[in-house]
Amino acid sequence: MSLLEVQPAVTSTVTNLAFPLRPTTRLAKPYHYRRNGIYYMRLRTTGSTTEAAAVSLKTSNRRDALDASEQLSGFVRAFHLENPEASWSKLKEHFRRVSVELFESGRDGDVTQVWGGLHDSDSGPTGGLTNPLKPGENSPVSLSVLAPAMTFEILSGLYLADRGQDQKTSTLKETKICHGTISTALGELDMRTHSRADLVALRDRLSESRMPSTVNKLLVKLSAVLAWAVDNGHISKSYDKKLKLTKGLESRRKAFTQDQVGKLVTYSNTLPETSWKRWLLSLGAITGGRLNEISQLTVSDVQTLASGITAIHINEQGEGKSIKNKRSERLVPLTDGAYGFDLAAFLRYVEACKISKSESLAQIGYKTAGDWANQQAIPAALGESFGPGLVFHSLRHSLASLMQAKGVPTTHAQAVMGHASGTITFDVYGSGVPVETIAEMLCGLFDGSPENR
Repeated sequence: MSLLEVQPAVTSTVTNLAFPLRPTTRLAKPYHYRRNGIYYMRLRTTGSTTEAAAVSLKTSNRRDALDASEQLSGFVRAFHLENPEASWSKLKEHFRRVSVELFESGRDGDVTQVWGGLHDSDSGPTGGLTNPLKPGENSPVSLSVLAPAMTFEILSGLYLADRGQDQKTSTLKETKICHGTISTALGELDMRTHSRADLVALRDRLSESRMPSTVNKLLVKLSAVLAWAVDNGHISKSYDKKLKLTKGLESRRKAFTQDQVGKLVTYSNTLPETSWKRWLLSLGAITGGRLNEISQLTVSDVQTLASGITAIHINEQGEGKSIKNKRSERLVPLTDGAYGFDLAAFLRYVEACKISKSESLAQIGYKTAGDWANQQAIPAALGESFGPGLVFHSLRHSLASLMQAKGVPTTHAQAVMGHASGTITFDVYGSGVPVETIAEMLCGLFDGSPENR
């Protein structure tokens, strides 16, 4: 007997419920796409990228394709309501069998004639099948209702399952944090039906307690997930284009004056030689290293080269270490006497760490170090000259500004700061500006600082 002639019996259980039994296999909203001009309909289980089946709708006309899809969905919907415990393989088999029989009934291949007869039925969207609900009750639920909302949280899980292994551990951790923030802000919004207004509202909510640059970073993470979701058929469209903020992006961080940098190193020299806090501030001042780069240094990262130059190797070789990008790996010379920095005392500290079997130079974590530097050390060292925007990262800005003011060649400055490829200051690790050249440049640079005059 033809499937199109079958009107499945409806169980009393389904008939007596205002809402049908919760199906064992959850189906996502059908997805449509074109290949070589012909429309296709794809059906899949919710949250899966592998349990999916597609059939050709045999037309290049969008309206006809949508009509065909609606009727085909009706047959699958009716079967699903009657068989709530049906497995995906059963649903897929029914989906394909119905589509084959429907299209084979069209002798001349005209999709409008194949589906037109079903449109003439008075029995509603189930395509000629008995409506399982009594007159006056709710209509049969659509596939989009059977499936739960495709929230951003769900999309994030699918995205990370597919792309997470491509990210570094530190980047993946940051991505998950950002996704969590976005998920909380979007809540139960179904991303399959989201609008531009929804994303603008999201941006506004994120902006209430965050700097514009932070909001834009979150929006970049959002866009990555939505673009992936569109490409993989989880949602049909994204409205995130030109969503990023363009005003208020100026960094609130300020550079220290040279006098202020001198005060910070002088303050650090009052701390015990055995205290990591002393070297955290000093190394930041004379190398321009980022807080995380300085905080993750190990005893093996402090190297004395054949030329006699002592330098720190900023890298991500080792458990838990990370750098901003591959261009950030570099070897930066330590300049004895810069702002009062005591290289011999620092090397004694390194040796003490080796003796104590401590691979890490840091005695406190990255976050704790940042809080101490920004909230205690810097205000205490600068006194009345302290002001908003002066944080540990300002040391990086200060060194960059000093090199620019002194006319340091861009390639030399980039080698110190780790900003560009091809300028890594390794003498044995790769090509670039010789480390001896950088050491000589820094000696001349700091010789003109207030502490070295």
